[in-house]
Amino acid sequence: MKFPLHPGGRSALVAVGLLLFPAACRRAAQQAPVLPPAAATVNGAAIPVSRVQVELDRMRRGTDNGEAKVSAQEVPKLARALLDALIDRAIVLQRAKAAGMSVSEAEVQRATDALADDARKGGAAWNEQLAQAGQSAEQLSDEMRERLLAARYVSEQTRAERASPAETRAYYDTHRAGFEDPEAVHCLQIALRAPDEAKSVLDQLRAGVAFDKLARQVGTSPDARAGGDLGWVAKGTMPKVFEDTCFSLAAGKISGVVQSSYGYHVFKSLGRRAARPKKFEEVKAQAERRATAEKRAQAERQLLHQLRSTAEVKINDPILAQVR
Repeated sequence: MKFPLHPGGRSALVAVGLLLFPAACRRAAQQAPVLPPAAATVNGAAIPVSRVQVELDRMRRGTDNGEAKVSAQEVPKLARALLDALIDRAIVLQRAKAAGMSVSEAEVQRATDALADDARKGGAAWNEQLAQAGQSAEQLSDEMRERLLAARYVSEQTRAERASPAETRAYYDTHRAGFEDPEAVHCLQIALRAPDEAKSVLDQLRAGVAFDKLARQVGTSPDARAGGDLGWVAKGTMPKVFEDTCFSLAAGKISGVVQSSYGYHVFKSLGRRAARPKKFEEVKAQAERRATAEKRAQAERQLLHQLRSTAEVKINDPILAQVR
């Protein structure tokens, strides 16, 4: 088929094409995604500066008492450290994918469910926690998938590392303080809801009423059924106000009324024992596990250094400086 020519000698098809070409270009320009600036590239793959900002904001929120204070002077150093961690993860992920490794959706779901369970046990609403973190469920799943895959690759590369008997013994000798029964105290308590109740209990104890009998009668804590017996409690495992009281009592002595966020308490000390070092034979398996974990951590650091040295990493310092 022949197309009719315009007076200028061009075919109708060419003319229409020329007329549509600018509009097509405009549509293409409008549809092209605007990529965020990259703080770094790893073997050509970009790490957006927005990811570094997200990590810094997460660090600020990562405290029990609200936002952690990060001074303006600290931001550049923290941003670079966070970027380095993202670069390491990107390199590991590239290696893992090249090796054909993957994680299943079921594994990702189990990991995210575990986080949600931890949040609920801590009294936090999971959706609210995600919103505060500026993260959607889909974003969390994507990040969890990356973390699981990176961990799997590193574990595969370092799993052969195991502490030898000599290394295990050397670890024990170097970390003896970590292999001991800590100082502990054996105490009874009577927990009450009101200060006048606590004062009445204290008066009765001083008049000679048996501590365990009174604990069973009026104590409000679960241990009341056992006469208020807390058993042997290691130092560093009780609320500070309890620990300060119990470890200051001589055996057989009764405290005054102690107030806490749980209510009002009276304690009695039944005894105290000093920290006791454990012999190597008692903790050999534990020492082997810790020594192996330390050896694998060292192997992981060496692996990351090796992978980093062979990767093409480009850091855009002016873009990284945008992190606030």
